[in-house]
Amino acid sequence: MFQYFKGFRTVESIKTEYRRLAMLHHPDHGGQTATMQEINSQYHAALKSVNGQTSQDADTGKEHTYRYNPKVEQAIMDKISQLISAGVAKSCEIFLIGTWVWITGDTKPIKDVLKTAGCIWHSKRLCWYWQNDGHSHRYNRNASLGSLAAKYGATQFQDREVGQLA
Repeated sequence: MFQYFKGFRTVESIKTEYRRLAMLHHPDHGGQTATMQEINSQYHAALKSVNGQTSQDADTGKEHTYRYNPKVEQAIMDKISQLISAGVAKSCEIFLIGTWVWITGDTKPIKDVLKTAGCIWHSKRLCWYWQNDGHSHRYNRNASLGSLAAKYGATQFQDREVGQLA
């Protein structure tokens, strides 16, 4: 059923594969629009298929049940696409941690681009972030990006010219 997501059975693995495919097939990186549209469609279908899946937090032992929210997932896809199209991945690192997008690296030259994209400066982590307005999950404000990535999973986006996906 899922050409691009066949064999992926967890929320984390589906999202990781989507990010990898987006960097390979995004039209701004030489990919075809029709291919990216099909990947987007199959991504939503794959996430719907794992709606209600329960996983256990390694740190707290608490169970979390994934609830597919097409608006949140689409907003994340749109924001990453916007940042890639704006060239942010050429000079900075873009990370997706849970449902938050984080931008690190030499961001000063592109701060106006990031502001226009709705990103906010995080004064404690010294980087930019974007969070979907409709999603209210809050991360520990004192935790480092590394500890958040370890807890919630992370994927790094890089421009093809800079290198392969981490």
